[in-house]
Amino acid sequence: MDVDRAVVWGVVGLVVVTTLVSGPLVGAVDLTSEAETPAYGSGSVTVESASLPERATLTAGRFGAGEYTLRVPDATVAITAVEGRPLLVYRLEIDERGYTRSTTHFLSTESVGSYTASMSDDTFPPDTVNRTSYEGRLQVVVRANDTSRVVAERSTTVEVIE
Repeated sequence: MDVDRAVVWGVVGLVVVTTLVSGPLVGAVDLTSEAETPAYGSGSVTVESASLPERATLTAGRFGAGEYTLRVPDATVAITAVEGRPLLVYRLEIDERGYTRSTTHFLSTESVGSYTASMSDDTFPPDTVNRTSYEGRLQVVVRANDTSRVVAERSTTVEVIE
């Protein structure tokens, strides 16, 4: 029975000592600190090259009804170095429609090499599509330390498929 009592008092003593040492009165030990992680959008990235698709498609829904679906093929980006947590933005602009869509990719050291940047599909009501194609502009933009840098840009045709 004395062993059980000693274990209980030992645990109580450990809790009290830990509370005093790490508390606001003494503050000798900070048990709440974590390793500092850089903020998203900070650091740097080195891009060797980027390959952007020549065209995107705006495909009509099945059986002549429904919405048009915009699909933009992936961009391939050759990344040679990453420090911190920079951002990579893959963007499509169609000025004739007043349309912009972008996807933000959060980079890390694991992104080094051939990186695929994708953009999710979007839809348009059928009564808003009135041409056989639209001219667009694709960009790959790197954002780090409150600056933006276009690393690849090209004109692209958005082909309407009925």
